[in-house]
Amino acid sequence: MATILYLEGFDGVPLERLEKLGFACHSFSIPQIADIAHGTENVVYLIPAAALNMPDWARLRVRLAQSSRYFLVWVRRPNTGQVVECMRDGAHDVLSLDDANERWKAVIEKTVTDQKLWLALYGGRPLSTGDVLIGQSPATQRLRQTIDRLGATDVCVLLQGESGVGKERVASALHQVSRGGPFVALNCAAIPKDLLEAELFGVEKGAFTGALKSRPGMVEQANGGTLFLDEIGEMEIGVQPKLLRFLETRRARRVGGEAEYKVQLRVISATNRNLEEEIAEKRFRADLYYRLAETALQIPPLRTRLEDIPELAIVFLKMANERFGKNIETLEPALIERFQKYNWPGNVRELKSAVDRLVLLFDGPVLRAQWWDVPEGGRFDSAVMPLVPVAAPPSTGLPNQKQKREQARKLLAESDNDFTWVAAQLGVNPSTLWRWRKAGKV
Repeated sequence: MATILYLEGFDGVPLERLEKLGFACHSFSIPQIADIAHGTENVVYLIPAAALNMPDWARLRVRLAQSSRYFLVWVRRPNTGQVVECMRDGAHDVLSLDDANERWKAVIEKTVTDQKLWLALYGGRPLSTGDVLIGQSPATQRLRQTIDRLGATDVCVLLQGESGVGKERVASALHQVSRGGPFVALNCAAIPKDLLEAELFGVEKGAFTGALKSRPGMVEQANGGTLFLDEIGEMEIGVQPKLLRFLETRRARRVGGEAEYKVQLRVISATNRNLEEEIAEKRFRADLYYRLAETALQIPPLRTRLEDIPELAIVFLKMANERFGKNIETLEPALIERFQKYNWPGNVRELKSAVDRLVLLFDGPVLRAQWWDVPEGGRFDSAVMPLVPVAAPPSTGLPNQKQKREQARKLLAESDNDFTWVAAQLGVNPSTLWRWRKAGKV
């Protein structure tokens, strides 16, 4: 039997009715939202409609979405506009105090059933390396197995792969299964070459103009943990011998300092450059390369592991919901299929940006295939799956208001005035459709 968690502080909660129907009832408060768990599939959250106007509602809604929780809204006597707003905010259903006990029981039981299915598909998994390395493709599984084998060692690892494949995520996964301690990342391309040594090894007060106080470098900060050197191929040739000596001795000296210090840490580096070509061009030291690449891992591009796209897209959707305060539930299968036919030159980073943009620009419970246009410069394999017909967009890349109203008029007629569904198709609020209808524009 389901357990009902109702938001405290509101009068009129039908506790006697719920308990008579056999449901266990417990209250929860806004400060307890961090305790929302993934695995309690028989728990249903009951929210009063009045709570949707609270300042804390956006935070609670996002936390519920993050945890794959369905929630029900109860109201004394709802009107159509109120129901539309509740559904737009993510309610699984809306219950009125005037509804019969049979409807309350049926809705709650259906919510539990739907939630169990959702959690079985997308949620409730224990944290593991796979939560950092998302995906179940053979390539990702092999990479995960390699990381597990390397975790118990302290060898230097060089991560190679195209820009955007997720090299820092792989470094983070290596760190998680390794020694623990701090994870300190330094992008060698982002630091001016004359400051890189000080950033790495620290600086003493007065060592150079602007050194107003002593400060530790990334090496000292990472002591007992992992130092991740991203874009190592960009490191200035003059700093490379000092890094090589540190790798061989695990000793270093701050810029302007007299005494050496010793640290224990693991070094992981990453590059999208061909370092062997850099060595041939005298831009990278061969001895440093061999020291950094005691073990080298090639991170496969996204186009070679398309099976990972559905899970990646769902994770990015949840992240975007939290970032933008949305409550979009999922992506329609046609959109996932379109994603899988694109070659993603920007790899995982480009996929995340695509999902972010869709969440930012559109509303509704589901992200639609027709909302995503194939980026220029990429390749779309239409031989495998026919392109979904998309109306030619105006110069802005999105339909203008007049076009949306014309589409709304047509879709409302086809759907028997299903305002929620039509709003999701057009990426507008249901309340916007109501205003258009009231003004005679649709």
